[in-house]
Parts: sequence; C-alpha cells; structure tokens
Amino acid sequence: MATVRKRRTTKTPSRKVSRKTANKHKKKVNITGNKIIRDNWDTSKTLRQNYARLGLLTSLNGVTGGIEVKDEEELMDNEQKSLEELAESLTEEQGIIQRDDAGNIVNVIVGKVKTKEEIAEFMLRDVAPVKAKTDVVRALEAQAANVLKTERYQSEGEVVWAAKLVEKYGDDYEKMFWDRKLNPNQQTAAQLKKRISALLA
Repeated sequence: MATVRKRRTTKTPSRKVSRKTANKHKKKVNITGNKIIRDNWDTSKTLRQNYARLGLLTSLNGVTGGIEVKDEEELMDNEQKSLEELAESLTEEQGIIQRDDAGNIVNVIVGKVKTKEEIAEFMLRDVAPVKAKTDVVRALEAQAANVLKTERYQSEGEVVWAAKLVEKYGDDYEKMFWDRKLNPNQQTAAQLKKRISALLA
C-alpha cells in the first residue's frame, strides 16, 4: 500500500513536500512620522540608541528596562541629581527610602511642608530655556515654531445660537444648560461658557 507522500507525488509529480523555513533576512523597519527624524534614523541601531543619538527621550517617565552603562561615576552623579530634584517635588505626605545592596535602609528623605509663598514662587519661576544639543533637535524646534495655528471657522448659525442664549439668560450658564430647546446637545455650563466667549469675542 502506497504512503500518503507517495500518493501525493503520484497525483502531482512536480509538487515537492518541503518544510517552510522562517525568513532569515531582517525585515526592514519603515520609520513613519516626522520627516526630520525619518531622515536621520539609523536602521542598524535600536530605538533607544537612535533616540539618544538624536538627542531625544524615549520616555518622559524615566528609564525603564536595561541601559548600557559606560561611566559608573557619571551614572552616580546623574542619579544623585535626579534624587535631589525628586526630593524638591515631594509633598509633606510623600517620602523616599534609599536602600543599600543588602536591602538595609540607608537614608529616608521626607517631603517638607511648603508655604503658600514657596508654592507660588515654584509655580511662577522662570525656567531657563535649554539649548538644543543636536542639529536634529534644533531642526525639530524650528519646525515646531513655524507651525501656523489655524483659526476655527465660526458659522453664522453658531453666532446666532450663542447670541440667543446670551439674550435670554445673560451670563447665567447654569440656566443655559437646562434649556433643552436652545441647548439640545446638553453642553455643560463650562462648555457653554467657553464656546460662547469664543464665538462672541
């Protein structure tokens, strides 16, 4: 009795039974998005390496995963600086516990109670602009500065609608909210205030 393979060969002699092999060639990654980043992207490097070379951050929430340590002293300095910055931002309910390699507590940093003046000073402080380190960042900043803001088109119907609401209720946005005829979409008082002030400005 013929085997399954033999029968298949008999039916279609040209067809060969072969195992599919995985494609050994690396798939080319197409970088979409910003043209400046796309033009300066090095396909032989990883995402993190490319971002570091271009002068960009991979994450705004700090480093996750493994990083290549080049200079241990520089790493310690950066860690100490970031710890000091973090300690400044702590509130009175927050704290930082530092441990050594054995897991023993080495230092405890507790957030200080800030006065209203300190909070206001912190909020109103002038942040010095950071100079761009790479040509790519400079090009991205120039591109962002040249983006034109498009004004929202205001139709006559919207202006008439806003005028009717103001004529009927004045600046009482709570009453406007409850009017089902003039406010069929049930926009909130805050939304109405924002929209009407933009339309009738």
